[in-house]
This record gives sequence, structure tokens and C-alpha cells, in this order.
Amino acid sequence: MNRRLLRTAAALATLGVLGALVTGCQKKPAEPALTPKIAPPAIKQAGVLRVAIDPTQPPFAGAVDGQTVGMDVDVAAAVAERLGLKLELVELGWKEIPKAVANRTVDLGLGAIPITEAVLADVSVAGSYATDGIGLFAVTATDTAETTAPISPSEAAARVANAKVGCQKESAAQWFLESEFWEGYAKTYDTLRAAFDALKAGEIDYVACDAFVGAYLARDYESISFIGSLGEPTPLGALVAKDSPELETSVREVLDAMAADGTLAAIRAKWVGDLPDIRADASAEQTGTP
Repeated sequence: MNRRLLRTAAALATLGVLGALVTGCQKKPAEPALTPKIAPPAIKQAGVLRVAIDPTQPPFAGAVDGQTVGMDVDVAAAVAERLGLKLELVELGWKEIPKAVANRTVDLGLGAIPITEAVLADVSVAGSYATDGIGLFAVTATDTAETTAPISPSEAAARVANAKVGCQKESAAQWFLESEFWEGYAKTYDTLRAAFDALKAGEIDYVACDAFVGAYLARDYESISFIGSLGEPTPLGALVAKDSPELETSVREVLDAMAADGTLAAIRAKWVGDLPDIRADASAEQTGTP
């Protein structure tokens, strides 16, 4: 994994997402001066954007060599930079993030939280930075240069209806499959990697799992790829307190700009490679959605 991070560092550095890499006794270059574009009471502390993430959800956030890295970290860093603020990460469980946002303990909450759940948590949604859902993964040919277009959700559902499907135990994918078919329909595994191992070994036909997590893990399996979505994908929300409309507007504008100039796409590609866009409705409003 460390080699993959090094290969993508150069591309992301040009977008202001990653800092300079220094080694040995090299003098670290001075950080550019920041000009805050928003101030208290819109944020809690002058010059600082406190962003809550869940560090247990790779590729959104996880630990590598003692540092917390991931898609949410990169998005938070880019948003803070564009607002002229210093980033301060606050690590929480994803279920705790909406409450921390509502109480103004943090200014912004990420954590791969679907907008549908955020709306129920008494917070405002300042746009979206990605769209995720349940993905279907299969063993695919590796000797062709052509990229096969993803199958439709209806075709994906038809394929799993008469197949051996694996998923992680107690996951959203298990719930979906059992609600669509019957309890015990899918073969469950303690970890997603164990399910991918079974797929590679030919013990099952497909793996159903979170599309982003699956695409991130599939990079370790040359022959396994995303082939389509199951069910309706959901935008992931950037959460702010309801009583902070100025911050909501500012974050929304930044996310729109990041979607337009390719920053969100570059961050996304860094962590999930060539996973296709799985928007629920291409005709829907795209505010803040890459």
C-alpha cells in the first residue's frame, strides 16, 4: 500500500492535497500564508477548520505508518486550504459525527455518511463529495486492454439471483441480499478480504460490498473488478450545523469548485482507481457531487 501512496503523491501535490515530502535533515519549506475566508461564529476557532472523520473506514480514512490517511482526509485538507484555514482532524466513530457537528464540537463532518442518514441527524448537508453504494465484484479477464462498461443495477440483481454470492457478515450488502431474497441467501465471511479470497479461489461467483471499499481492496487482486451496482447509490454528505448557514454556503461553493476543476475526481482516483461513477440519477442536481 505504501508504494501506491508514493506513486499518487506527485499528482495530488499539484492540487494542494499533499504536503512536500522531506527526508533526513532537509529543511522543511515554509507553509504558505493562509488568508481565512470565514471566521467565528461560522467556525469555532479563528483560522482553524475542525473536521470530524472516522479513522476506521479505509479508503475514507485509516492508519498507515502511524498516520491517518484516506479520501476523507484529502477532501478535508483541500476544503480547509481553499477556505484559507488550518486543518484540524477530529477522529470519531461515524455514528458520533452528526452529533458532534450539531453540537458545534467540530465545524465539518465527513465520515462517508449517506445524505439520507444525515438528514435524520438534525444537521445540514453542505453538498456531497462522492456517491457510494453496494457494488458487485467478480473475477474478470486480465488479458484485454478494453474496459467493460458496468452492468445496470437490474442486470446485477438478475445475475446474483441465481449465483453464489459472498459478503461480509452483518454488512449492508448482507442486509440488502437478504431483503431481496431470503435470510441466509448470501455466504457470509468475517472479513471482506476473506470473501475476496473465496471469489478468487472460485468458491463463489460474486462478492457484494460497499463499492468504494471493494474497489480499494480489489487493487490487491489483479483478477477482481467492480462490474456494477446493486440497489440505489447514495451521495455522501459534508455535514455542518444547522445554525451555521455561512459555513454551509462556503463549503458547498468549495465542493462545487473542486468537482468542476477535477480535484474531487483526482482524490477519488487516488483511493479507488478506475471505479466508475455510480450516481443514483445522472439527471438529478449535482451540487457538490464529483
